[in-house]
Amino acid sequence: MANELQPLSLIFPNRLFRIPDYQRGYAWQQSQLADFWDDLINLQPDRYHYTGLLSLKPLKRQETDGWGSDRWMIEKGFQACHVADGQQRLTTFVILLNEIVCFVRTLDEQ
Repeated sequence: MANELQPLSLIFPNRLFRIPDYQRGYAWQQSQLADFWDDLINLQPDRYHYTGLLSLKPLKRQETDGWGSDRWMIEKGFQACHVADGQQRLTTFVILLNEIVCFVRTLDEQ
């Protein structure tokens, strides 16, 4: 994977992320979430939000043997990756995207 700045839109397609056992669980508290939200709210229209370092370790097929119901994605060509660094930021971003999708689903179609 490239060692360069990439937008999240290029990070997600065709990748399957797993948090390795040695990583701590999701631990961001109110202060970190508030900082993340403030960064997004105060972002100028012509600027990008620097999310920080995301270090991914591509996995070999045999390293995913115990993944059960997710194996079909690997069979379809998704690259399995361990999130070695950046798990808190990535998880927060995914939670935010999920909440936006859930909210939009509640809106009347126009």
